[in-house]
Amino acid sequence: MTSLKRPFAVLGATALLSLGLTACGGYPTDASAKDFCGSVQDVFEATIAVEGEEPTKKEWEKIQKAYEDLGETGTPKNIGEDEREGFEVVVDAITDLDYDEAKKSFGDEDGEDGIPGVSKDDDKKADKFFEYITTECSDELGGE
Repeated sequence: MTSLKRPFAVLGATALLSLGLTACGGYPTDASAKDFCGSVQDVFEATIAVEGEEPTKKEWEKIQKAYEDLGETGTPKNIGEDEREGFEVVVDAITDLDYDEAKKSFGDEDGEDGIPGVSKDDDKKADKFFEYITTECSDELGGE
């Protein structure tokens, strides 16, 4: 499974999301659940709109824009510390990773299933964030 699609595998057949770097912070911490999940849905839609196995440069830019918007929305107050750090890891990674660097990780040619440029500890935090999404936004993402 590609690293681009791995996180939404947690949702079962529902879908995909992905990627991350280290956290800078500074993102809002008071988003409503509705706004947060709406932004997550936008990320999801940009990700599943990828027509081939790998995003084109234009598709990558749409994914980055959706993650940028997610960062501007921020997280709800009820998010845990690890999940919040994972949010920051993911948003920073997508918005900072240029297309040529991102292309290197498409398809997991190196056999790794982690997020490019992210430590194993930060990758675990990103996983916690994706797990949080499955609970917090299950209705928006078609979960049960």
